[in-house]
Amino acid sequence: MARPPNPRTLPPALLLLMLVSLRLRAGDFELDVSPYEDAVTRKPWKMDLSKLNMLKPDSDLCLKFAMLCTLNDKCDRLRKAYGEACSGSRCQRPTCLRQLRAFFEKASEPHSQGLLLCPCAPADQGCGQRRRNTIAPSCALPSGAPNCLELRRICISDPLCRSRLVDFQTHCHPLDILGTCATEHSRCLRAYMGLIGTAMTPNFVSNVNTSVALSCTCRGSGNLQDECEQLEESFSHNPCLMEAIAAKMRFHSQLFSQDWEDSTFPVMERQNKNPALRPQPWVSSLFFCTLPLILFLSLW
Repeated sequence: MARPPNPRTLPPALLLLMLVSLRLRAGDFELDVSPYEDAVTRKPWKMDLSKLNMLKPDSDLCLKFAMLCTLNDKCDRLRKAYGEACSGSRCQRPTCLRQLRAFFEKASEPHSQGLLLCPCAPADQGCGQRRRNTIAPSCALPSGAPNCLELRRICISDPLCRSRLVDFQTHCHPLDILGTCATEHSRCLRAYMGLIGTAMTPNFVSNVNTSVALSCTCRGSGNLQDECEQLEESFSHNPCLMEAIAAKMRFHSQLFSQDWEDSTFPVMERQNKNPALRPQPWVSSLFFCTLPLILFLSLW
């Protein structure tokens, strides 16, 4: 039986393709497949935009979504609960994180996503600050800048955080080197927001853009520098997550660009209703496991 060729003799372009594919696969950290089932398509949510007439017409969209939350009893109650727990003078991080999880788990998705993913004009730092402070960064995020691998270690040791990290890796990572995303934008966003209130809580990095990141650093990672950077970039340079956030913000912007005065209409984004047509989580593993074999066999 013929032996596989020595990697040193492979064409540089072919070797690079193999290394890139293996590097992308390494970003999954060899955890399990997501334990969460795909959510069924929700019923349309009635948004009564007429109640926003009390605001100035030129009010930023983050303020408008905050007002919609205030006018909803459940959203307002849950938001006040984490606001009190995460306030500067009363900050107790475990309590703050627990209340944050409760908000993003129990508040209606349009309310929670509206608060966190509201679009802002590039120069409107007040709007950007309101959006960033949705997660109460001064209390919810760790003090200082711990190593990202240490954050992952803490997360993996907690069953809830581990399961949500796996969910994020399953639904927000590309299937191949072309950046094809595993599932639809809405599924990636749910997985991303599921991490809020855990040790791996992400947030916007500034008030002027929509870049997100973990609150950690890769300084001092030693021989694990590459692994740490892969973890960091799975949030800060994740094309599937970036496009999912951008798509949701475009949707919110279009929602308010209509003539909403004295109007009530349903809000529901198009989703793939046939689970059989959705890429399955194991497709990614199959692709990255078989690609090197196919490349070798093609040279025999």
